[in-house]
Amino acid sequence: MTASHLPAVTPATTTWPTYTTLRDSTRGFGQTERRKNAKTGKTTGWRARYLGPDKERYGATFTTKIDAERWLYSEESLVAQGKWVAPNLRVAERSMSLNEYAEINLPLRTLAPRTREEYEGHLRRFVTSDPLGSKPLRAVTSADIAEWLKKVRASTGPGVASRTYSFVSSLFNAAYRDQLVGRNPCTIRGASESPRASAKTIATPKETAALMAAIPERYRTLILVAAWGGFRSGELRRLTRADVDLKARQITVRVQVQNLRGQGKVIRDVKTAAAQRVVSLPTAVADELARHIARFSQPAPDGLVFPSRVGTPISQSVLWNKFAGARNAIGRPDLRLHDLRATAATMAARQGATIAELMARLGHTTPNAAMKYQTAVQEADARIADALDAHVVLPSVEPVKSKGR
Repeated sequence: MTASHLPAVTPATTTWPTYTTLRDSTRGFGQTERRKNAKTGKTTGWRARYLGPDKERYGATFTTKIDAERWLYSEESLVAQGKWVAPNLRVAERSMSLNEYAEINLPLRTLAPRTREEYEGHLRRFVTSDPLGSKPLRAVTSADIAEWLKKVRASTGPGVASRTYSFVSSLFNAAYRDQLVGRNPCTIRGASESPRASAKTIATPKETAALMAAIPERYRTLILVAAWGGFRSGELRRLTRADVDLKARQITVRVQVQNLRGQGKVIRDVKTAAAQRVVSLPTAVADELARHIARFSQPAPDGLVFPSRVGTPISQSVLWNKFAGARNAIGRPDLRLHDLRATAATMAARQGATIAELMARLGHTTPNAAMKYQTAVQEADARIADALDAHVVLPSVEPVKSKGR
């Protein structure tokens, strides 16, 4: 029965069924009940309850009796005016939508520009344009989330789907902290976990040299430094001469350049404190970097080490295009620019670098990322065992014959 079809009644002529006779109430509509601590006997609050026109029972708890009675009076008034609807539906009707809450919550978060851009993209692609986005927060159920996630997974890859689900779940967690919802409906186990990545693609030292030979000369040393130092492309594209100590063979990472939608190239600090680091280079790499600086780098201390032809940081898209041509030329179309970072990590692990040393060299904040490269150490250990085979000496003795019984 909807609110418009409810009978018009007045408090004076209406008698509502009750749960039980309660000593604390003499009301004709609903009842109030004192809540007591079972051990101390002290009053801890009051509960108001009544039987609605739909024959369902409704209740709420309050700190004082007068607050409980006020609630019953307001509920009784709605019934009398023919405006009553179930309290849970009433709350859902006036609750802000998921889209509205995201517009309020997202600007309050402290996020890296690229992360903020990613979250805004998730909203545009999968929430704002979906019925889920316009639904009141309190009205969203776990079934709604499951149906929505099914559509997301059908329209994108598993990695993006898991990150989008995680983001929406974080919105509901924030709404719960703001007391806008009673629970987080994102209850699908494992949905926020990204699928396990396959083994990292890397380039061998010979393939790195082949890449350098296949790419225009201006970009050759950048490829070399990335493959042996483990730098992100944004870190190298913003590297200045003041960040390079050729005598010590070290590069200091402080800032990076990122391409953000609608903003172009943005210079900003690296994402974490761990990413601010000093990385030592092999002598051969440092020597090649010195030759590059003498020929291509800008002269002042704040001059770019890897500038574009017009003196600005190399465009990310330009670098990608040049790299794509080189990888195709050497028959490695599967190789990505970021895989050079994995190449450097794997090479370091093969030389015996520990988890902590890999974390420091790559700028990781947790050991999980660095642990992916420890398979290289395990491979090295297997090679060591194979090499030891030639040195194992066993005693020349007759095998012991078993005695029959």
